[in-house]
This record gives sequence, structure tokens and C-alpha cells, in this order.
Amino acid sequence: MHKAIYSSEQHKSIIEVYVIMCKQFVQESTTQARYNNYLEVLDIIVEYSNGYGQGLRENNFYDWLMIIPINLSVATSGFFAGIETKTNAAVVRAYKIVLDEMLQETVERLDLLEPTND
Repeated sequence: MHKAIYSSEQHKSIIEVYVIMCKQFVQESTTQARYNNYLEVLDIIVEYSNGYGQGLRENNFYDWLMIIPINLSVATSGFFAGIETKTNAAVVRAYKIVLDEMLQETVERLDLLEPTND
């Protein structure tokens, strides 16, 4: 698994709280094999984030800050859509609501960060 690159300790803290929550909700709602597949997707997202800025038109600090939370949000919502059944619908929907709120909070906190070199 790739280790994410962060702009600062504050950036790291904000992202890690969101990632941990997403991982925990997915792990609690599925099998180990499916959870491992989810972790592979998370690794691809982190790898993309780490490589951002190497392309000709990739140089926006705020776009880079949002890569992990936005992409992880989409991946997690898609994962939940794929596993939702009549039996687990209430739990899955509750997870989705909490994660949506956490995403909004995460984005707001990231938006306040300034470029630094910690």
C-alpha cells in the first residue's frame, strides 16, 4: 500500500480521519475479500494523489488537496451501492449519510489550508 504524501501535518490529520472512517465503515459492512478489493482502490487513489503535479496541466494546490477525499467518497459510495440489499439497506444508508457529512467537513477544513513546506 502506498503512503500518501501530505502538504503538512494538519493536512495529514484531516485526510487520515476521513480515510479511517471510510475504511472502518466498509470493513464493518462486508467480507474480508471485498474489503481487500476496496483497499486496492484506495491504494490507486493514493498513488494518483502522490503523482499529481507531474503532468503539464496539473499544478493546482487545492485540486491536489481534494483528490483523496473526493475520489474516496465516490469509491465508497459506489462500494455501498454495490453491496446494499434489503437486509442491510438501513445500515448502509446510515453510513452514507455520516460519510457525506464528514466529506463536507473535510472539504471545508482542507479549503482553509495554505500551501506550506513542512
